[in-house]
This record gives sequence, structure tokens and C-alpha cells, in this order.
Amino acid sequence: MENEKFTSELSSTFREYILLPRCTRRDQGIAQVDLSTRLTHDLKLNIPFMSAAMEAVTGDRLAIALAQHGGMAVIPAGNVPAQDQLDMIRAVKRFKAGFVEKVITVSDDMPIQKVIDLERQHGYSTFPVVDKKGRLVGLLTEKKYNPWQDAELLVKERMLPLDKLVVGRHGMSLGEANKLIFESGIGVLPVVDEKGMLRSVVFFSDIRRAHEFPAGVVDAQKRLRVAGAISTHPEDQERARNLVEAGADVLVVDASDGFSEYMQDTIKRLKKLGVPVVAGNVVDQAGFDYLVEQGADAIKVGIGSGSICTTRRVKAIGRGQATAVHQCALARDRHFQKTGKYVPVISDGGLESSGDMSVALALGADVLMMGKYFAGFEESPTTSFLKRLPVMFSGQLAEVEVTVKPYWGEASPRAKNVKRYQQDDPRSFVIEGEEGYVLYKGSLHKGLPRELMAIKGTLSSCGCSNLDSFYKEVQVERQTVESVREGGTSIFRA
Repeated sequence: MENEKFTSELSSTFREYILLPRCTRRDQGIAQVDLSTRLTHDLKLNIPFMSAAMEAVTGDRLAIALAQHGGMAVIPAGNVPAQDQLDMIRAVKRFKAGFVEKVITVSDDMPIQKVIDLERQHGYSTFPVVDKKGRLVGLLTEKKYNPWQDAELLVKERMLPLDKLVVGRHGMSLGEANKLIFESGIGVLPVVDEKGMLRSVVFFSDIRRAHEFPAGVVDAQKRLRVAGAISTHPEDQERARNLVEAGADVLVVDASDGFSEYMQDTIKRLKKLGVPVVAGNVVDQAGFDYLVEQGADAIKVGIGSGSICTTRRVKAIGRGQATAVHQCALARDRHFQKTGKYVPVISDGGLESSGDMSVALALGADVLMMGKYFAGFEESPTTSFLKRLPVMFSGQLAEVEVTVKPYWGEASPRAKNVKRYQQDDPRSFVIEGEEGYVLYKGSLHKGLPRELMAIKGTLSSCGCSNLDSFYKEVQVERQTVESVREGGTSIFRA
């Protein structure tokens, strides 16, 4: 009798596989490829991307930007106060394309050198000037000062004063703002309320961009969609109700190991609130089936696969993410054939490149949830800064100055997210994650389209025009270590 202690599977990662190209027909060119997918049986995303429920990754700015492109963000719970999480959900739901509510402001007595530092740090070139109460008093643009000569001057000496500005009124439409912004001649329109308080800013570049998002994911009221995370702890039940009232379209139960009775109880409570519930994380067919039986609308797959996760090393549990995704996809397909209900698979972690993303989709992932990938964008909640890092070049160790953003896991010493890891006391918390930095990548609006184009190129080369045919028809081949190395580069870079 075979020893059932050992499975017949071998845990594998996405980088161990390669996809075989097929004939690309004329109707399968990159421009014709459709990346839309399902987050639940009835809820569609226009791109297969979700951001992870992590403090260092997802806030309202990133949620807005990702939804504009057709994906969905998960506003984290963990150490995030309930009120802050609700405020972020509301900010996404009330967002109007073109109106930026959260902008970096400066005071009129600030040295211009500090403004220059802010510009280098965030990439912005225009700053509203407000008084201590938040009332608009002027506007400073990069064209109004010389960074080499005016660094010691104060903002008030170079700003455009309020009486020289064209100002919009809070509540105006984007069309009205569009007309006024041309009158300003500077491409910027501050928007104030009846008390003169700065409420938002409209940038011409954002008005133009607002017309570039036909793939935005919106609800029946044309508001951007967003998800909210909660834990399995019973006290989060009130948080969940408040999230739904604030407009959360989906509730995501955030737990490191979702194959538990705690998750079962949580799903059953949440299903009474009337919105889809995403549960996880699991790594095999038994875990998938268990959560589907409890009523989950989508399943998150992945344990120990994150770039800053050490769960496999600390606890020796988990599974290679490629194997986990494929096995859960098989369970999904079987459940769909049996019941007619489609319960999507969300691959959470293990993705380092657009190639990994394509392999994950080929193995059956409906949606890709990522943390590190999104953490480097300007829109993530952390602040970018310059840091000197050691690099090895031609056998010599040197330091280079690069722009980075902080990044930490929910099980890191910094976060100690006790609720996610079914613990109660941060003093005895078992560390299963790390913290560090990721390279700053600029705006999501510039970086994400390139990633999507690469994935579309993969589908096109494989003779597929959508994700459904890609999963069903693409041929996947296991690679040797030498094959993986051969597919890399061996040149020296300056």
C-alpha cells in the first residue's frame, strides 16, 4: 500500500515553466487581446489585477488609479484603524475623475528649498499654498522660481497670489472645470468651498487622462469599485457592516491560512451583508472545496509565496505557487461543471515579472493579487526617498543613489498583524515576514499599461485573444535550471 503521507505532486514556481508559442491569427494581434476576467461569478474586472491588503501597498490613491485601469484594490485592515479604512473606502467611492482631493500643499513662509525637495521626492511641480486653517492663498509652480537662485527665498515671494488665480467652486462638474482651466493658462485649477478652504485640485493632465480610462471598473452609480479587508476575529463584524455601508463592493477576509473553522464562521456572517466575499488563503483542492462549501465567492490561493513572506521557512507550510494555483483551478473547473457556479481563483503572491503573471494565468488564475509590484508606484501610501545602496560592478563594490519606497509584510516586525495570523498578543508574535525597500517606479498610470501590454503580447504569441482561451489552449512546459538561465541575460551593464 502506497504511503499517503507523501503527495504525488512536486511544489513548483511560475519561473519553472515556459509557454509554447502558436500561430497568431490576424484577429489575435495585441490590440485585439481582451484581458477581462471574473472576480466573482457575476462581478467582472477589465484587467486581472488586484492589489494586496497591505499597509505599504494599498491606500485610496492606489485604489482609485487601479480601478481606473480596470482592476480592484483591497483597502487593508490589520493595524489600520477602522475609521481610516472607512475614510479610504469613501474617498474611492466619491472620486470624480479629474478632481484630486489629496494633494501636497505648502505654506507661504516655507523656504523654496523645501519645495524643491518635495518636487524631487514626489515628482510634482505644482503646489497649492494654504494658510494654517487650510484656506487657499496662492499657487506655486516650477515656472515661477529658479531652483538655483531662489532656494533661500520664501514661497510667498514667488507664488501666484489668490487674486491672480482662476479658482473653481466645490461641487462643479468636470466640464465646468475643463472650461475654467483653460482660462487659467497654467493647466491647474484649485477648487475651494464657500469658506475658501481648498477642497481639491484639477490638473489639465488629469482631465485629459480622464478620457483615457474606458476600461474603468464602476458600479451601477458609475462610482469606482473597491474592496475592503477584514480579519476572522468576531469584533471585525461591525467593521464589515460599516465597510458595506461606506460602499465597499467586495469584502476580502484577510487570513494567512484560510482552511479553518474561523474562516467558515466569518464567511457565514459576512454573506448576510449582501456583497461578495473573497476568502483564503489555501493551496490545494481540499482547501478550495471547503471554502466554496461555506459560500465564498472567490478564493485566494497562496501561502508563503510573497516576496517578503518567510512562512515556509518558519512554519514549513505552504506550497509552490504554480502548483497551488493549478490544483485550485482544477477544483474550480470541477465545481463549475457540477453546479454551474464559477468561483474564481485569485493567485496571491509569487509574481516577480510579467512572465510570471502570464504563466499564472495560463495555469488557471483568474486574478493576480500583488503587493511588491504595486508598492513601488507613486500612488502607494508610503513616501519615496533617496537611499544609497551597495552594488557589485566589475568585481568592485560601489554605492549608487536610488529612489526607493518602504515595503514591509503584514507578518514583519514592523506590522505584527496579529489578526491576520490568528494571534492575540504582539509581544509573542511569531515573525513570518520581512521589511525593506522597493525601487520607486513612478506613476501607476505609466507603469501598469506596459505590464498589460507585455501580457497581451504573450497571449497573442500563444494564438489566444482572451484569458479563457489562453487557459484552455496554451501549452505549458517545465524548464530545467539551465533553460531558465539561458532565457536570462549575461551582459554587463554600466
